[in-house]
Amino acid sequence: MGAATQHNSAALIVQFFIIVAVSLALYLPALALASSSPKEGAAEKPSSTIIVKDAVELQNTIKLANKLGFTTVLLMDGVYKISKTLVITGSHISIASFNGDRSKVIIRGNGMRKTKRVDNLIRVSGKYFSLDGITLEQAGNHLIQIAGEQDADFPSIRNCVLRDGFEQLLKVSYNRDTRIASDYGIVDNCVFEYSDGIGPQFYIGGIDVHGGQGWIVRNSTFRDIASPSKHVAEHAIHFWNRTKDTLVENNVIIDCDRGVGFGLTNRPNEGGIIRNNVFLHHDNDDPYADASIIIEESPNTLIEGNRIFQAHSYPNAIEFRFVETVGVIIRNNITNKKIQNRDDAQGTLEGNKLEVEINKIIRPETLRDRGVAF
Repeated sequence: MGAATQHNSAALIVQFFIIVAVSLALYLPALALASSSPKEGAAEKPSSTIIVKDAVELQNTIKLANKLGFTTVLLMDGVYKISKTLVITGSHISIASFNGDRSKVIIRGNGMRKTKRVDNLIRVSGKYFSLDGITLEQAGNHLIQIAGEQDADFPSIRNCVLRDGFEQLLKVSYNRDTRIASDYGIVDNCVFEYSDGIGPQFYIGGIDVHGGQGWIVRNSTFRDIASPSKHVAEHAIHFWNRTKDTLVENNVIIDCDRGVGFGLTNRPNEGGIIRNNVFLHHDNDDPYADASIIIEESPNTLIEGNRIFQAHSYPNAIEFRFVETVGVIIRNNITNKKIQNRDDAQGTLEGNKLEVEINKIIRPETLRDRGVAF
């Protein structure tokens, strides 16, 4: 091969690699914002990932995401002060911290105070919404409201902090007439708390779910959901109004007026499991401290393996109430207060223990792992 031929071949190779480099330079940025297209015949739609760094970008991006669907919104570290609710109407919308540190990404509302207008940080009516690695705080109503009446199924709240809302921190509403509700939600590794050590009023709660089926609440911590006056606060975790098959497990509930509740008078629950949770209430002068686990009109519920220490004066650790509550199994719980049926409720009690000393009920490392002093 002559020198001229070798030179032409080398030139063609160089041109080829230049074309490839230019094509990649044009293609990769677009790929970062609107990621992979689905394989031929696949059910999933293309997904988008958008990075935001301030509150204005966040509001605008949520509007775009609702139109696109299948969008992940990643928040850079910072405080996002919002004055209007983030309204999620699209399906498969995710909001997450870019760096994965929930303490460094804060969505903050207008303040924890009474307000004449609805003042939620986030309202969700789309399916498959997810929130991951974010702190929410300071709202006049709820930090998150999931509109079950609009069939907002499969919500996921993971690795988040929900702090200081004037009403229930996570509210899941439903249509009592049609019984359309939000089903199959999950809350995992979250913190629900009031930073002043007590709530702003009695009409507060941690998770308040109406009508939903198949929810899971696990590995989360609830602190100081307690009323300062007038009436007892709602539960740290409450499922009622025809909820069904809820799993509440491996949570730590500290200094809350009421811990876990299934059902209420004329607002029943069906089945479900309350398992391997830890409840600690100090003798801290909370004026309305009550039982740690309460089920009302909740047949076929299993309460198992919970650890309860109440230093306040309320006499019962677990209560099951009303004639509709049948087929209940309460077993292998360790408490320092009684397990008590009321108003003709029926259940089977097996292997439960009554202990006086806290260190025979709760392991110190369980609390230390959640940042709670023993």
